[in-house]
Amino acid sequence: MKRKTILKIILWTLAVLLLISGSLFSIGYFYYAKIIRSYLIETVSKESKGLYKADIGSLSLNILAGNLTIDKFALVPDTALYHSRYHTDTLSPLLIQFKIDQFRIRGFNIMDAVKKRRIDVNRIRFIGPDITVYRMRMPAKTNSDKHKEKMTSIPLPKGLTSIEVREFMVENAKLEFIDLTGDTVKRNSFPTCNIFIKNILVDSVHQGKKRLFNADDINIKLGQYSLTPGNGMNKLSYGEIGLSTGSGEVYINNFHLEPLFSKHDYTRKLGFQTDWLDLKISRLKLQRVNFRSLLFEGKVQAGLLTIDTLLMDDYRDKRIPLKPGFKPPMPQEGIRKLKTYLRIDTVMLKSGRINYAEQTGAVPGTIFFDKVKVTVTGLTNDSVLLHAGLVTELKGTLYLMGTGKIDATVRMNFADLRNSFTFSAQMGPFDLTQVNPMVTNLLPAKIISGKVKKVIIPLVQANDDVATGKLLFYYNDISIDLLDEKQTTWTKIKTGVIKWAANELVLNADNPNKAGKMRTGIIYAPRIKELGFPNYFWRCAFSGLKSTMGFNSKAQKALIKEEKAATKEKAKGEKSQKPKENDKKEKKEKEKKKKQ
Repeated sequence: MKRKTILKIILWTLAVLLLISGSLFSIGYFYYAKIIRSYLIETVSKESKGLYKADIGSLSLNILAGNLTIDKFALVPDTALYHSRYHTDTLSPLLIQFKIDQFRIRGFNIMDAVKKRRIDVNRIRFIGPDITVYRMRMPAKTNSDKHKEKMTSIPLPKGLTSIEVREFMVENAKLEFIDLTGDTVKRNSFPTCNIFIKNILVDSVHQGKKRLFNADDINIKLGQYSLTPGNGMNKLSYGEIGLSTGSGEVYINNFHLEPLFSKHDYTRKLGFQTDWLDLKISRLKLQRVNFRSLLFEGKVQAGLLTIDTLLMDDYRDKRIPLKPGFKPPMPQEGIRKLKTYLRIDTVMLKSGRINYAEQTGAVPGTIFFDKVKVTVTGLTNDSVLLHAGLVTELKGTLYLMGTGKIDATVRMNFADLRNSFTFSAQMGPFDLTQVNPMVTNLLPAKIISGKVKKVIIPLVQANDDVATGKLLFYYNDISIDLLDEKQTTWTKIKTGVIKWAANELVLNADNPNKAGKMRTGIIYAPRIKELGFPNYFWRCAFSGLKSTMGFNSKAQKALIKEEKAATKEKAKGEKSQKPKENDKKEKKEKEKKKKQ
């Protein structure tokens, strides 16, 4: 009897619990769901001051499990309202439109929300939404704006004590970025986007000053993408772009700038001479990025940019005429004229290879540099830093044709409107015959032999117009052969005479020669402003090499005369100074003898 009574009590208890659970589920499903739906719609409109509108098709709630499911959800910004208020209100210039068929919230503590007015959620997950980000035009800054801060935190809705979301996930989203800051609308669409946000905490303490948008970390990854910018001559692509606000990093994997036409057709389609450039970088990584200034002011500020495994294939067809009136800017001028604020403390190229080809005849001349490592410090267009005297310095190491090690230093004053800079370089031992793939296809000459001991460029001073300096070329056993394709009797005689003159009269086989006399090359290179910056460097080195061989322009001869005259004057001064010094010594000795 007792057992039956106990069994009945247990059954009745289970029945009551099931009834209560069912009632709660029904109430939650039919009643609380409607309340939450209305509350969400009203709260979004109220807290955003009408800037955003939430559309919710339906909402279902399981109170016991803490699960919430929303169908046909959309968050839509009012761009017209933004334009009417952005002059007087503190608004974020980034507006987000969000649309999804269904999403679910798991681990939602309903009782905390009711009793403590606290939203506590374990995970919010969206799969396959459509996201549109608008970057809006911002008003011109005034003195009063210095005290205003753009919204970098999520505002706490009235009536709530806190909001905590441990994981916020967006998977396989379609992302479109629309830039409305310029005169024309710019659109970029990304077919794949994944977002993971960790530990969102909104309360009265956390105001977003240290944690951007109240999160420990916002991690975004954009999948493989390509576009054809500008004039349609090239394609730009990458494997993945990622960023993390927690670590302050942005990276790009498998960057590729690819010409869409062959080397032969590229410049012919453009109608003027330019570089055919194929550029690949396995990984670009920005560290210590200031995301606040990037998002809300459009400023690029970072501590370190690392470039890993750069492969550059550069070709110039010199048979095509230059573009009339086109003058590529010097690097200093290009950085100064950037519309975007730029400040990167250090840029580091960890490894790279550069292939260069230049064509004037039937076959291009080729040369390559590998094991390229470069460090740049102080890269910026910050006018305050530039006028304070900041100098941008580049230090690099590379190997010519895989063997000749080159160490170079370039220093640029970006504030100087004449684009002045200095550079020095030194090259180690090298076999000159290795540059024949370039020399023989550009000049009617071939290097038969030649051992370079070292090449030193102590200092070249250059600006927008001209570069001057010296080059010390230490070599042994140089011999050249002048080529002639016609091979007529007269040309054979003429070539033989010129070859003899070049090897015996002008070109010393050794430098220093057997007597120990060193022939110093004078660098004098007027800048050809229709050609790029790398060409300027090459002309500087080439002018010094030619001068070493005895081929000097009028300007170089004049500099040599000036230097000789200065040397003679110095020697005269030293000679005249010696008798005076001797007279002083004699007087001192006489005075000593008298005292004795």
